[in-house]
Amino acid sequence: MKKKQLLLLAGILSFSANSQTNVTDFEDLSLPINSFWDGSDLSGQFTSNSVVFQNKYDTSFGGYWAAGATYSSMTDDTTVGYGNLFSCIAGSGYNASSTYAVINPQMDSLITIPNYGRLKGFWVNNSTYTYLSMRDGDAFAKKFGDTLDANGMNDGTNGADFLKLTVYGEYTDSVEFYLADFRGSALTDYLIDDWTYVSLTGLNPNSKRLKFGLTSSDNGSFGMNTPGFFCIDNLEYETSLSLSSDELNASFSVFPNPTTAQVNVRIDSELTNGLFTVTDISGRQIMSGIIKELSSFTLDFSEQSNGVYFLTISQGNATRTQRIVKQ
Repeated sequence: MKKKQLLLLAGILSFSANSQTNVTDFEDLSLPINSFWDGSDLSGQFTSNSVVFQNKYDTSFGGYWAAGATYSSMTDDTTVGYGNLFSCIAGSGYNASSTYAVINPQMDSLITIPNYGRLKGFWVNNSTYTYLSMRDGDAFAKKFGDTLDANGMNDGTNGADFLKLTVYGEYTDSVEFYLADFRGSALTDYLIDDWTYVSLTGLNPNSKRLKFGLTSSDNGSFGMNTPGFFCIDNLEYETSLSLSSDELNASFSVFPNPTTAQVNVRIDSELTNGLFTVTDISGRQIMSGIIKELSSFTLDFSEQSNGVYFLTISQGNATRTQRIVKQ
């Protein structure tokens, strides 16, 4: 494949020195090789490493994946057409891993990271279906770089074709990446066929949700002729083990962490008339209470789903937050 350029966006994500990078690689979903999850269980979403991915499955016409995210371990990088919808052109996930996500971006708030996370980036690639359609053309879509459309008519592009992925946060900013670009000279034309990193540090650091858009040079009466699918893997976000805002003078510790059920909270210095809240990754409050003169108390996570939670202790305007992992 010809040399390609990855768009590097300006912006430095400022975060606590006590932070860690979390990688959502879908391997925790334990999918058998050459299979996929398409949302036919009507759950409407799935979670990998505390990141929530939305899915829309339509039950009409026998049922089909309509939009959002799926995950796959398909290895077919040669079969042409819609029947090979859940494969990546690399034949595997990033770094030859077995599992990755396939995206149909026609949903808002498609991906949600933990409430106190900060986005870093992800690896992207073309799906087999989309890649082969752009490379060779098919009954509905043109061959990229050609001057003719799928019907053999001059389409006015002069072969300057492209497929652009736009990543949107929760605000007005966005990141653009070209999955295919034939707008330059023949020497620089390319179709992405290996995993490539897309930095999200150009997005507002407060963004916790992502949605996507695809734009193509090949369009018809019903929108894009180019198949509107792509693959992602190893989504990266940062979290801090101890986050604070107007830092509380009193400190506390939680143990065991990670936990499978109960967590003990110990106040390490005097705290009176305080409050505590526990929220999940979407910001939903699941526990709360008053701290009077207790030096320790217990939180029960046995009825909660596995994932990341945040314990915040406050006194007046001062707060301190600790991340808790339920597994």
